[in-house]
Amino acid sequence: MNQSQSTTIPILMVDDRPENLLSLGELLRDQGYELVKALSGNEALRLTLKQDFALVLLDVQMPQMDGFETAELMRANPKTKHIPIIFVTAGMKDSQFQFRGYDAGAVDYLAKPIEPLFLQSKVRIFAELYRQRREIERHKDHLEELVELRTAELSLTAAELETSNEQLQHWNRAMKSTEEILRKQVAEFIETHDQLLATEEMLRVQIEEYEVTQKLLNISNINLQNLFDVSPLAIVVSSFPGGILRKINHTFCDEFGYNDELPIGKSGEEIDLWCDPSERVRLLKLLAEQQEVSGFATEIKTSAGVCRSVLLYCTRMVFKDENCVLIVFLDITEQKLMEEQIRQTQKMDVIGQLAGGVAHDFNNMLTAILGSTELMERYVNDNPAATKLLGNIQKAASRSSELTSQLLAFSRKGQKNAVQTCINTTILEVISLLERTIDKKITLKTKLVAKNACVVGDPALLQNALLNLGVNARDAMPEGGVITFATAVVELDSGYCRSSAFAITPGPYIEISVSDTGSGMTKEIIQHIFEPFFTTKGVGKGTGLGLAAVYGTVTDHHGCISVFSEPGSGTIFKLYLPLSNNKKTELTCTEELIYGSGGILLVDDEELLRDVGKALLESLGYKVYLAEDGEQALKTFALEKENISLVILDMLMPKMGGKETLQILMEKYPDIRVLISSGFNQEGTFDDLKNIGAKGFLQKPYLCQEMCKAVAEALN
Repeated sequence: MNQSQSTTIPILMVDDRPENLLSLGELLRDQGYELVKALSGNEALRLTLKQDFALVLLDVQMPQMDGFETAELMRANPKTKHIPIIFVTAGMKDSQFQFRGYDAGAVDYLAKPIEPLFLQSKVRIFAELYRQRREIERHKDHLEELVELRTAELSLTAAELETSNEQLQHWNRAMKSTEEILRKQVAEFIETHDQLLATEEMLRVQIEEYEVTQKLLNISNINLQNLFDVSPLAIVVSSFPGGILRKINHTFCDEFGYNDELPIGKSGEEIDLWCDPSERVRLLKLLAEQQEVSGFATEIKTSAGVCRSVLLYCTRMVFKDENCVLIVFLDITEQKLMEEQIRQTQKMDVIGQLAGGVAHDFNNMLTAILGSTELMERYVNDNPAATKLLGNIQKAASRSSELTSQLLAFSRKGQKNAVQTCINTTILEVISLLERTIDKKITLKTKLVAKNACVVGDPALLQNALLNLGVNARDAMPEGGVITFATAVVELDSGYCRSSAFAITPGPYIEISVSDTGSGMTKEIIQHIFEPFFTTKGVGKGTGLGLAAVYGTVTDHHGCISVFSEPGSGTIFKLYLPLSNNKKTELTCTEELIYGSGGILLVDDEELLRDVGKALLESLGYKVYLAEDGEQALKTFALEKENISLVILDMLMPKMGGKETLQILMEKYPDIRVLISSGFNQEGTFDDLKNIGAKGFLQKPYLCQEMCKAVAEALN
C-alpha cells in the first residue's frame, strides 16, 4: 500500500433541516472534505455503519430521534463508538443541558449562529486526528501483511528447511532482522500516537480557554449594548468620513424624532441633519487631524426640521471592520435658552437699578417743585396770568411724576398697595378708557374665561400695565384691526417655573392675554421692548417707559410675562399672575388738609427739599427743625428731644443713611415716632422698616394733602 496516497476526510452532517445542511456545506466547501448529509438520526446511524467518518456534526433538536439519542446509540455500537461527535445547536447555554450532551458522547459544541472560522478550526483539528489515525491503521495493516507473508513463506519452505539447515538459519536471520525493523516501526507508531494524544489534550485545553474568553466577550458585548441603548444621551455610530449612519440608540430617536431603523444606512446629509452643512465639514477636518473631538458646539435638526443646540463628543473607532466615528450628543438647547433668559433678567435688573436711581433724583426735584407751587398759590391769586403759569408748572410736574412712577414700577422700588383685585373688572375698566381714545376702525373684544379670578396687588399699577398694552396694540394698527383681552386660569408646574427667567413658584395662575392683529415685531425688537426709553415710535410719540413699567409691575406681583410676535402676524402679550383668595381693603385718603402743632425734625440731604418741606409743615402749624444727614439728625434730636414729636427721615443720605439712623434712634429713644420719606425704598421694604419702629411711609413726590395725612397718622 502506498503510504503517500492522499486520504479523503469524510465528514457527516446531521440536521433535519436541509437549509442548515446547505449552510454547513457552504462553510466547509473547498476544504478538501467529503461532506455526507443525513436528515435524521436513523439515517445517520445507517451511514456510520456503512462508512467510517472523521467527525459527525450532529444537530440536537430533531424529530423522532434527537441528537442525544443518536449520540448514545453511536457510542453503544463498537463499530461507531470511536467517531467524534460535535453538537450543533442554538440552545446549549444551560450547564445541565451541556453535561447531558457530554454524557451522551459529545466532544464539543457549536452554538448557532455558527462562527465560520470557529467551525473550520474545530473540523480541521478532528480531520487531522482522523488522518493520523488512518495512517497508523495503514501501518498496522502493512505490518500484518508482512507477518502473513513471512508465515506463508515459512510454510511453503518447511520442507526445504528440513533438508537445508543453512537455508533455515538464513531465513531465521532474515525474520529476526525484519522483526527488529517492525519493532522499531511499532515503537515509532506508539510514540507518534502519544504525541497525537498530547496534541489533542493541548487543543482541548485551548478550546476550553477560548470558550471561557468567548463567554466573557459575549457578556461584555451585552453590557456595552445595554449601556448604548439605555444611555440618557443620544449616541450615533457613523462611517468615517462618509457619515453613513451605522447604529443609533433609542435616545437619539426620541430626542430627534426618528424611527429606530429609518436613518440607518443613510448619511447625515440625506436626512438633512445639519442646520449648517459647513459645520460638518469643519468637524470632519478636526477628526482627520486628531483621534477625538470634545465639546464641538453646533446645531442639529430634528426630523421635523427644528434646530437644537448640541455639544458633540466624538472618537474614531473600528466598527464591524469599518472606520467609523462614535458621536455622543449633549442637547444644550434648554440650557442656552435659560442662560439667555438669565442674561436678559440680569440686564433688566441693572437697568432697573439705574431707572430707580434716576426716579429717586426726579422725585426729590418734583417734591420741591410741587411743594413750591402749592406754597406760591396764595401769593398769585390776584394775578390770573401767574396763576395759569403756576398751573402749567403743576401739570408738567404731575406728568413728570407719572413718568417717575413708571420708572419706579419697572425698578420695583415704588410704594404700592396690596389688595385683592378682580382682573376681569380691571380689564373692563381699561376697555372703558380705551374706547374713548382709540380709532373706531379698531375693534375691542374680550374672552374672559377666568370668572371671579382675583390677585393680590396694586389695582392702579395693574390697570396701568394693561392700559399700556392696549395703547401699544392700538399704535401697532394704524389702519385698524382687533384688540382682544382674554383671561384663563392655568396651573404652572415646577418644570415651567424652573425654566422661567422669573422668580415664580408652581401653582394656579391667571393668564391675561392681550393680542392684536397689527404689524408685529421682529425677534431683535422683542429682545429690547422691556428696556426703559426703548421705543420704535417716532419722536414725541412715546417715552419708551410703558412696557418697562409693565415688566416691573408683573415682576413685582410675583408673575411672569411672555411675548409672541412675527412681522405681519400681530402680537400676543401673556401675563401670568398668581391667584389669591386673601382679601385686603384699600385705604382712601381724605381730601381735606389736616393741621397740627408741635415740633417735627425734617431730615433730608437735599437743601431744596428741606426748604420746601419746612414751608409746607409750617403752613400746617408745626415747628420745624432741620438736619442734612443722619449724624446731624442724632445730634439735633438729642438737643431738642423734649420739643420734637416726630422725625421725617429720608432714606438715602451721605455719612449715615436713613435705615441706620432709624435703628440708632429706636435703640436710644424707644418711644420716638419716625415717618420714612423716600422716592423708593432701596435699603429695605416698608415692612422691614416697620419692624425696626417706623410709623409710616411718605412716597416722594408728595403734595401738601399727602404730607399732612401721613404726618397725622404717624402722630396718631
